[in-house]
Amino acid sequence: MRGLAMLTTALLLALGGASEAACRFDLGKIYFGFETPVRGEADSGKPCGFALSAAGTAGSSAFHVARPPQHGVAITGDNAGMPVIGYRSAAGYRGPDEFVVSFVGGDIRLRDQESGIHVYLDVK
Repeated sequence: MRGLAMLTTALLLALGGASEAACRFDLGKIYFGFETPVRGEADSGKPCGFALSAAGTAGSSAFHVARPPQHGVAITGDNAGMPVIGYRSAAGYRGPDEFVVSFVGGDIRLRDQESGIHVYLDVK
């Protein structure tokens, strides 16, 4: 458990700096009450991620990894009150990976609806 906490901290710290070079995501609009696909590329073994600047009423505590990646680690966290999703592939892994992040929230009509972000990655 201590290792996961350290990884979480390291990934979140990395998101504030050089992580942009380690991954590229095609972030579209999140549709609350549905599963939204997000596609991206990640550099093998390097921490990366993205912040959700328009997460409606869903606070960062509402986010969790519902289905983990098969070839790495995915986490959720908070950066200045903004939900953050982080990922790091296993060292040396190259190929496809994917994971799902779920959360409850949205606009006033959908605030209790479960939503999802299905992240598809090409690890290089």
